Amino acid sequence: MTSTHDTNILDPIHRHAARRPERTAVITSRHRLSWAQLDAMVWSAAATLHEAGIRGRDRVGITMLHPLAHLAASLGLARIGAAQVALPVADAALAGSGIRQTLGLKTVLCDSRELLAQIPGSLLVERIGGRQVDAAGRAALAARDASSTWLILQSSGTTGAPKSAELSHQDALKRFQRYLPLFDCTEDDVFWAASRLDFVVAKQRTMHALLAGAAICLPVGMPMSRALVDFLNEARVSLACGTPSHLHQLIEIGEPIRSMRAFEVRSAMIDEKLRKSFKATVSPNLHVVYATNEGEALTLADPELQRQVPNTVGRPTASIELQIVDEQGRPVPQGQTGEIRVRGPGVVRTYLDNPDASARSFRDGWFHPGDLGYLTPEGALMLQGRKDDMMIFDGMNIYPAEIENALCSHPAIREAAAFPLKHERFQDVPVAAVTLHREVPESELIEHCRKAIGIRHPRRVYVAQEFPRNPMGKILKRELVALAARTG
Repeated sequence: MTSTHDTNILDPIHRHAARRPERTAVITSRHRLSWAQLDAMVWSAAATLHEAGIRGRDRVGITMLHPLAHLAASLGLARIGAAQVALPVADAALAGSGIRQTLGLKTVLCDSRELLAQIPGSLLVERIGGRQVDAAGRAALAARDASSTWLILQSSGTTGAPKSAELSHQDALKRFQRYLPLFDCTEDDVFWAASRLDFVVAKQRTMHALLAGAAICLPVGMPMSRALVDFLNEARVSLACGTPSHLHQLIEIGEPIRSMRAFEVRSAMIDEKLRKSFKATVSPNLHVVYATNEGEALTLADPELQRQVPNTVGRPTASIELQIVDEQGRPVPQGQTGEIRVRGPGVVRTYLDNPDASARSFRDGWFHPGDLGYLTPEGALMLQGRKDDMMIFDGMNIYPAEIENALCSHPAIREAAAFPLKHERFQDVPVAAVTLHREVPESELIEHCRKAIGIRHPRRVYVAQEFPRNPMGKILKRELVALAARTG
């Protein structure tokens, strides 16, 4: 738990280590680390990075192959007050060019000579643990400025160039307080992030679990497989987070995670068929979250709310205030679609060095994620897609979610994504792309939608083997537009 005296996000972790030194803190596929060992690793990493010339308020990138090395580097940077941004290994080359210059990174930490060769000016950190740091050394290393940046957040880039924002230690601790009541995370839990620590969601949720005193599970070197599920069951994983892609993979494996009491899925609209399949196959305890990197978890739909309101992404979380507004920023009546805006503790207030994007997204104390939705009588949010994706077909508004939900109700459809094609006369012609469980005629799908949503049905349905996605699993609709243009 956090204290009113905490100024660094690492403070609660040190308290857990002092109070429960022998309890398990980290579970890997090879060994377990106690809280005392984790604490020692933090101080060793902090000393190693400080000796390498990294100081408080420096901005540092992390691109590492080994999850435990990434965790150590991340915690060490936080301890000395340096800001960090994770750069996915698959995009390592970008770290040596645009991203590094744009964010003003002092260096990029890596854990292999191959990555070192790809990133000019990077720092190889091969042995970050095992160093003893005495009390005087710890006092000298410990940063205690709550306003300093812990994490540099980057937007998903699904509708344009990614944007960056800074999350301070103070605001990160506020997000943790908002997280705690969502899943009642305690010292008895074991948490698993299905995504790599390269990604903001995985890093924040892993940190939240540690702050709550829960053990974390890092299945080092284990791909999504039956062996992984066996390992998760052996570790008695009780909390997890992932993307829709992870839901599909776990369903295909077809084995339950028996100890799971809450699996949090986010990053995209999750259709009802996928939810039901996961609950029947993997765990009935699926929780759907609507979240952004700028605001973290904004709404939550637990299993009971999903039963009451199919397809919902939930009610606002804890201290988050959420409104649906029209083009003039006026709240609209319940059931009417409009733009979503939110505010509350832990929501960032501006983008880094991007005044135009900041002016569009942060207005009058509210953050506008750029999504459309409406509220049901139960106070549950129903997403209708991105504001930029709304279609105006011959003067009629059509929301992507209408088409996607209609398509996903067909048994042959695995996933669906609706988007507009520009037309001289009709403005936006509604079309969609799908991935399939089995082959089905396009005409059958169009007729299925026409019966479900009438004139709002898609005029074309394109078949893709897989959807193009960003690293967090969100579908890149601009690439689907290009697919439609090539297909004709």
